[in-house]
Amino acid sequence: MFVLRWLKRILKAIVWLVVTVLLIPILGLTYGWLTTPALDTTPLPGIAEGAPPRELAEKARAEIPGYQRPEESTFLTYPEWAIVYAAREYAGYVKDNPPSGFPYWSYIGRFWQDYAMVIRASSAYPLNWQNHQMLAVIGTSHTIEHAIQWAYENTAGRVTEAIGGHRTAADAYQARVAADYAAFLDQVPWYQFPYAEKRSGLLAVEPAANDGAVRPNERKLAFGLADTIKQGYADLIKQALAATSDPAMLDIHVWARGPVGEATRGEPDTLLERDHGAEGAVFITKRYQVFTEMIPRLIEKGISFVEIGGNDEIMATVLSNSPVAVPEGARELFAYPLPADQALRRTGLVVAVRKLHTVVPALIKSGARLEHVYDY
Repeated sequence: MFVLRWLKRILKAIVWLVVTVLLIPILGLTYGWLTTPALDTTPLPGIAEGAPPRELAEKARAEIPGYQRPEESTFLTYPEWAIVYAAREYAGYVKDNPPSGFPYWSYIGRFWQDYAMVIRASSAYPLNWQNHQMLAVIGTSHTIEHAIQWAYENTAGRVTEAIGGHRTAADAYQARVAADYAAFLDQVPWYQFPYAEKRSGLLAVEPAANDGAVRPNERKLAFGLADTIKQGYADLIKQALAATSDPAMLDIHVWARGPVGEATRGEPDTLLERDHGAEGAVFITKRYQVFTEMIPRLIEKGISFVEIGGNDEIMATVLSNSPVAVPEGARELFAYPLPADQALRRTGLVVAVRKLHTVVPALIKSGARLEHVYDY
């Protein structure tokens, strides 16, 4: 009977755990939907301006493998990047502050608000079940991880902060790891991060003379355990993806006008694919942050864009210290101060691809910094 009672308790705990996990995306999206406004869905001005000849565009789609990307992905990729930004802003915060003060719950709420926003923004497109399934999973994981870290840092973490009385060598090491992780995510998926290597580095940290024993040992125990769990989870994800998924498309096809060959010649991992004469040229380059950083350089060299990934709308975000004036050819999707740095604002825009060459310089001239262009 004793064993049976324990089995029932374990089964009950498992059921409650499963129910709780399943409720997270439901409650999260409900919160996000109720706390974000409806979006303006009127057509973008300038969206059709400078469109390529239909026959030439159809030929590019038919003859260049991977040229056409699903346009809704420019919106649906944003919540993934919101998690990258949370990691980046955490790294910026713990560089000079104790981790117990980080606004973990604000970043949980922000993810679900961002997800609700992109559901609205992509509502006119066919439902992309694969993307939504992935977003629900990573949003649930993001919520659980941040909730656990908030609970830990505001109990045991605060106690050892008080006992230690100052920033220890272990704290400084973890701040550097947080910065490495944030930079890593700009171009590489989280599950490829070397958690085991960072754990070994943490365990090898020698305390400074006045660090004491409590805070360093607590940091090593807590973050060493976290790195062990994350490495195990990452290894499972890698094995599952290798068995069930096609490799992610790491390149993007870009149709541009102007001195395309000359402008792209010095860009790494960039290849001119097709010359359309007076209608421009198509080149292929790396996606993600590499492409974002390339865009202003190409514009400065006289490039204007015709299609990116076969599409004529694209989402972008900028950072600024004050509200931005939205240039012609763009429309604001959202704007909010960063939870960890209220002096800095993030503004999301949907931009006509063929207006990027005027929108980006106008935003930069106004004092905004181009954060990312979401390339499907």
